[in-house]
Amino acid sequence: MSDSLTDNVKDALLPAPEGVTLIIMVGNMLRRDDGAGPYIFNHIRRTDDHIRLLNVADRPEDSIDEAVAVQPVKTVIIDAADYGGTAGEARIIPQEQIPESTLSTHTFPLKIITRMLEEDTGSEVFFLGIQPADVSWGEGLTADVKMTADAIIGILEKGK
Repeated sequence: MSDSLTDNVKDALLPAPEGVTLIIMVGNMLRRDDGAGPYIFNHIRRTDDHIRLLNVADRPEDSIDEAVAVQPVKTVIIDAADYGGTAGEARIIPQEQIPESTLSTHTFPLKIITRMLEEDTGSEVFFLGIQPADVSWGEGLTADVKMTADAIIGILEKGK
């Protein structure tokens, strides 16, 4: 399943060699593919001891206090993001390419969250965007996004 993920996506998901890796899932499960982050959170059964999972739903700003408490060395934010890719494509979006406005259905810009996480924790922060096919009102992921989310779950559960 993880064959659909690029090497840089797989590398970002792997736990840091030392310290805690914080994986923050963002999204609204009532907006179809925007629920990819919470879907991943709800379906992970186990992870490496050095991985902490945090589901912030559609309030990414809620991750700041937890991140400060955990003091991760690596942070990965997973969210549906419309960057013009193909449905279900997962991509690490460099911070300079994250717009000041939001890429998803939440209102707090992830560029600001990313900057705050870096400044408040000293953590290396990655933004993993999954290209949605459908963010209309409704439940359940489309097949392409579900396949990508399941591949991400596989990487997080194996830790390699």
